[in-house]
Amino acid sequence: MKCTRNLLPLLAALPLAFAGVAHAKNYLSVGYFNGGGDITAGPGGDVNKLDVRQITHLNYSFGLIYNDEKGETNTALKDPAKLHQIWLSPKVTADLEKISALRKQNPRLKVLLSVGGWGARGFSGAAASPENRAIFIRSAQEVIKRYGLDGIDLDWEYPINGAWGLVDATEADRDNFTALLNELRQALGKEKLLTIAVGANVKSPTEWVDVKAIAPALDYINLMTYDMAYGTQYFNANLYDSKAWPTVASADKYSANFVVNNYIAAGLKPAQLNLGIGFYGRVPKRATEPGIDWDKPDAAKNPVTQPYFGAPEKAIFASYGLDLTKDSYFKYNAIVSKLLNDPQKRFTARWDDDAKVPYLTMKTSEGKDVFAISYENPKSVAIKAEYIKRKGLGGAMFWEYGADDKNQLAKQLARTLGIQSGH
Repeated sequence: MKCTRNLLPLLAALPLAFAGVAHAKNYLSVGYFNGGGDITAGPGGDVNKLDVRQITHLNYSFGLIYNDEKGETNTALKDPAKLHQIWLSPKVTADLEKISALRKQNPRLKVLLSVGGWGARGFSGAAASPENRAIFIRSAQEVIKRYGLDGIDLDWEYPINGAWGLVDATEADRDNFTALLNELRQALGKEKLLTIAVGANVKSPTEWVDVKAIAPALDYINLMTYDMAYGTQYFNANLYDSKAWPTVASADKYSANFVVNNYIAAGLKPAQLNLGIGFYGRVPKRATEPGIDWDKPDAAKNPVTQPYFGAPEKAIFASYGLDLTKDSYFKYNAIVSKLLNDPQKRFTARWDDDAKVPYLTMKTSEGKDVFAISYENPKSVAIKAEYIKRKGLGGAMFWEYGADDKNQLAKQLARTLGIQSGH
């Protein structure tokens, strides 16, 4: 899941990379909006209800790619005459026609189309050859021109890795992605924004994406510093490690700060990076599945943690429409309206002062207090914004605007980063 913005002038040797980037104190707030297309986030939101006065960039999500992958289930994407071009659903096209109305709220707003998202197919094929890349690039230019957009954002999840086998991938993806971005930049010129979203996985900046090679072509890079509540990790987007709720397997020991440092160590300038903030929470997978330490022999046969949710705990989440056998994703507005305001008071709000994020606990049927879900609130968003300033990052990115609760997270982000509202 995934966004846009402006940055600092960097090196004179990188004339294209940050052509539109401003002074260091002009932080970005790039808000992804799920108009439709992300397979994990449900139906698209209502663009007419968006308040864009407290963001600098809007990443409208998602465009998809016509492809010939065997695993593609969307028949609309299988037209061989349009292979490697960008596909827009009827809802997306209708929403993009309304961009001019959004700009009336905020004349300085930059609007990009984000292409891709979790489970989105077609990137590997579209990037595979000069001919395929040319088709994709012409399609991107046409979409930008048709809807008067400020640029395009690519959310390929993930080159080489292929979302752990969910989508097609090859070892050539890394170099092909570099070629695609460099050729896209050449075609778009300096006037249009070109950005990408990249994953939190430690292999992303070292093996999946050649970050130093693509940096000159990009205006900025959005870090997806969330979705960490897997394996033996409890927290979805902890800023730092937790002492109270530690990770068992060292390979699962992720934090937003850890991810940021990995990308900087790979050669990126902090000002190129936007810290990702999830406007949602996740029930940790360790609550429902055995935790595996894959660095140990016979790992699958010897789980290092056991699930601690039973049928009663799962049933509570099911009563709120969350099937934990399929997903653990809960929007912030639903956390506020349903969990924090649960009439039966089955959840207790907590704060982890090491991780710098809130979480909820719940009582099991045996009366034991267990970790239920972690998320963001205005306090944690403000702390992450202060981290952005202290670390010298370009700004923030968040997924996704439709999950906010009365715009309170976006407003808190704008206040702390000093982003002036609207006009």
